Amino acid sequence: MKIVILILSLITFAFALQAQPKKIYLANDDHTDFMWTGDEETYKKAFSEMLDYYIKLNDSTAHLPYNLQSKWNCDGSYWVYNYRETRSPEQFNKLIKQIKDGKITVPLNSMIVLLGAAPAEATLRDMYYAGSLKRKYGLDLSLVLNMEDQVLPLGLSSLWAGSGAKYSWKGVCACATKVTGLDRHKHQMYWYKGLDDQKVLMKWYSVNPSMITNRKEYRYNLGTYLEAAHQANAVLDCKALMNDPVYPYNIAAAFGKGGDDLKTLTPNFPKIAREKTDSAYQVIVSNEIDFFNDFEKQYGASLPTETISYGSTEWGNSFASLAEVSAAVKRAVEKLRTAEALYTLVALKDKTFATDLAAQKEKAWLACGMYFEHDWTADGPHITRKQRADWQKKTATTFISYVDTLYNRSVKRLGQLIAKPKSATESFYVFNPLNWTRTDYSDYPYSGPTAIRVIDKTEAKEIPFQVITKKGKSYLRILASNIPSVGYKVFDIQKNINPTVFPTNLVVTDSTIENRFYKLKFTAQGVITSLVDKSTNRECVKAIDKLYINDLGSGVGNEGEKIRIENKGSVSATLVASTYKPIKHTTKLTLFNNSDRIELENYITQNLDAKPVTYSFSLNLEKPDTWHEEAGAILHVKSKTKGGNYADTASRFDWLAMNHFADMSDAGNGMFLSNRDAYFMKVGKSSNTKLDDSTPQLNILAAGQIDHALGMINQDGDSYFEHFFALKPHTGRFKSSEAMRFSLEHQNPLIAQTVRGGSGYDGKQFSLFSFSDPDAVIWALKPAEEGIDKGVVMRVWNVADKNKSVTISGNNLIEKGFSTTHIETDDQKIPLEKGKLNTVLGHNRLHTFRLFF
Repeated sequence: MKIVILILSLITFAFALQAQPKKIYLANDDHTDFMWTGDEETYKKAFSEMLDYYIKLNDSTAHLPYNLQSKWNCDGSYWVYNYRETRSPEQFNKLIKQIKDGKITVPLNSMIVLLGAAPAEATLRDMYYAGSLKRKYGLDLSLVLNMEDQVLPLGLSSLWAGSGAKYSWKGVCACATKVTGLDRHKHQMYWYKGLDDQKVLMKWYSVNPSMITNRKEYRYNLGTYLEAAHQANAVLDCKALMNDPVYPYNIAAAFGKGGDDLKTLTPNFPKIAREKTDSAYQVIVSNEIDFFNDFEKQYGASLPTETISYGSTEWGNSFASLAEVSAAVKRAVEKLRTAEALYTLVALKDKTFATDLAAQKEKAWLACGMYFEHDWTADGPHITRKQRADWQKKTATTFISYVDTLYNRSVKRLGQLIAKPKSATESFYVFNPLNWTRTDYSDYPYSGPTAIRVIDKTEAKEIPFQVITKKGKSYLRILASNIPSVGYKVFDIQKNINPTVFPTNLVVTDSTIENRFYKLKFTAQGVITSLVDKSTNRECVKAIDKLYINDLGSGVGNEGEKIRIENKGSVSATLVASTYKPIKHTTKLTLFNNSDRIELENYITQNLDAKPVTYSFSLNLEKPDTWHEEAGAILHVKSKTKGGNYADTASRFDWLAMNHFADMSDAGNGMFLSNRDAYFMKVGKSSNTKLDDSTPQLNILAAGQIDHALGMINQDGDSYFEHFFALKPHTGRFKSSEAMRFSLEHQNPLIAQTVRGGSGYDGKQFSLFSFSDPDAVIWALKPAEEGIDKGVVMRVWNVADKNKSVTISGNNLIEKGFSTTHIETDDQKIPLEKGKLNTVLGHNRLHTFRLFF
């Protein structure tokens, strides 16, 4: 009898399942193509008008069943910021209530931004305004978007999940693209998982082939960024999808209405949901989150995962069409690391410091993301390329000016807090923003007498120095030894009639330069034709297509001014080459007496046309492997089938992201290449559809329009471009921690500033934090967004492939510690041991902590 009852129960359950209607979620939005259909003020006006319209419409349908209630989906947090600025507090509070009630969805991103190629910290700061909304109003913001651009980076999954995101959907344009295979995605729904095993639930439908071949059709929009442009057809598309073997799910969704339109005002979604709902299909007006919640509950446990990069960006290649402005933004993101570390030391002693910059800071975080807004193609019908370029420059200035202001104030104020005896002569401190002890050069602004000696006050000894000139200003360059982790040392300048002569191993001629580590040959066109590593007596350069190292295309050409020695002293020596070939540029090559870093400074001083300009680095390697930092991940440049991190299809391979570094190495040797300014590199002879993983050459994109007619014209008239690199040969295979530390040291120099004397910090040296493991890298250190009273926020990246136990010690005992998201929400208390933070850092993972002293 029990068996009969069980069988009947199973039959009843099966019929119940069969009787349940399939679900179709339709989401209304207005895809923001900022500065495309109208100018900035036009868009800001449209954002507020649309929110007014949908707040009212949502209220008018609130009495209906859930599936028929109107809902609206912003595609960026900037909508909320703009509404706050243009409407009354009462109206803004009503918007916040609708967000809380699930009637309006706001993602974490500011706009639709191309953050795969941007620095990782820019991706996080882009979400900071949304983080402030979460904290202030208790909002649950779990969606994040990367839309229209045809590719998808790998590192974003980790940055998003670490910031509290749970869900994302991607719809491509299938236009202005060289990407193929958009109609053949292996998975339509999957867990988008990073190298650190953090993940978000991703909806990325394949594009129907007819959408690619006949764009005028209003069917088959799934997979694009306007899947629900025609709601009735979207229902048909979803039904067809759910009857396709590639999609074994009874829940489907079509998101996106506005496309390129300036405004979307329609009451049609509830109407279609009413008309198309029947016994077989329930149509639901969606806030997008409801679809993901429903889908995850039913299918989340059985979904496939993807840990793949489809390329950093396609349209973002146009960053290089305004190359110096883009480089300035990249430099400012890096400078922020030092500015905020200094700010932290100051704020711990002066809690009111920089509180007047709160509004400027909020605008800076939005600008940091919005600079990378996705319409970099600049080929729209309403906004000229000049208008677009002007907006990019304005946005860059908003961010850069905040960083510069914070840095300048902080570096000066710290000098006022460091003790100085009244009897002391001129003193200065040297600050290290990184979390390991460093010995490196530091440049102190100085115009005094040269008959001096410089004393390390901690070790009470004289140190090597020389006077140099940079960009018309005089500096005292010193060898600063053992500068502590996130801390400083103090140095005195004293008169000395008979200056000490320090020994040096630097040897310089008009075409060669060497130290105890290397010997290099340098041409009049700024090209390194030979680099011998003395530790192995190995030549590191091997010409490919007649191109060498730091080669703009001249090869062994020797046209130009005679190479000159800019400076040579006990710390460093610099050679300078200036030429018009193949373009007008100056290159400075610097070696150091006590450092194995090779520094290159390139200054292009002419306007550039659309043709891409690249620096080639041709290396003497056999069967090399290449690694590089994409935003939030360190990737192996091989296809997935060959054991790498790149997809085999539906990718853009010609220009890969190059954030802090790239490394090319074979079984025995390799080369670290630190990159301060550029965004992209080409590996070997890669094309948009083929990844060349065997040619030992890297081509760093200096400037240009990569895809014909896309981006700014002739660099918007700019005629000055900086590209700084650093090289270091190494033995053995790639080591991620060594590559990252090398590049961070190059791009975050030791900072020197005058000690003016005060109370607060020791007059010899100080270290705020120390770490027990070299694979743990401080990525950001700052006062909490709401001020130092809310703690010190520390972001740490474990760049190793395995979990690491690490102890973080403070100069003072840590009283409380919390783990938090990268946008400083959702704190969880973590245990301390005798004032120290002992924790396990996940492999390849960024962690963010909130600490109190």
